[in-house]
Amino acid sequence: MKITANEEYGLRIILRVAKIRENDDSKLVSLNEIAEAEGISVENTAAVLSKLREAGLVESVRGKYGGYKLGKGIEEINLYQVISAVSKDTFNVEFCETHTGNQETCVHSSDCSVRSVWSNLTNLINNFFANITLKHLLEDEKQAQTDIQGSFSILQEFTEKNLTGLRK
Repeated sequence: MKITANEEYGLRIILRVAKIRENDDSKLVSLNEIAEAEGISVENTAAVLSKLREAGLVESVRGKYGGYKLGKGIEEINLYQVISAVSKDTFNVEFCETHTGNQETCVHSSDCSVRSVWSNLTNLINNFFANITLKHLLEDEKQAQTDIQGSFSILQEFTEKNLTGLRK
């Protein structure tokens, strides 16, 4: 799995907005402040913020003293929501339509055992991301690692349980 630039930027941008809110709940952060602090162009920052706003994860306030703030609490926004807001799903049925080889449709479109692999892997990853909130990511790195490891151990336990039978 590859993390796209938009996914990385989306996460960094929403965390920047969350950090400002964490220190002062009433403070708004401007587009230029976010772009400068994160080292992302104003154009890319605006595009990502637009997607986050459409998803209800951030709100914008117009005017001379306007800016951005979170649309929900830090414990209500998870990594899956952020990634979904700024990019396409890792795998969906349309994925098969874009990987047809030199045919108009995939030769396995009616009966594809590989499709279930990608679908289940996507569900596993999405569930993992859904268990990580902005609250976790706003903690210091050591505490965030501990919290995220808890989510990861559930995933790891599931994987080990299911791979054990395959190794025999």
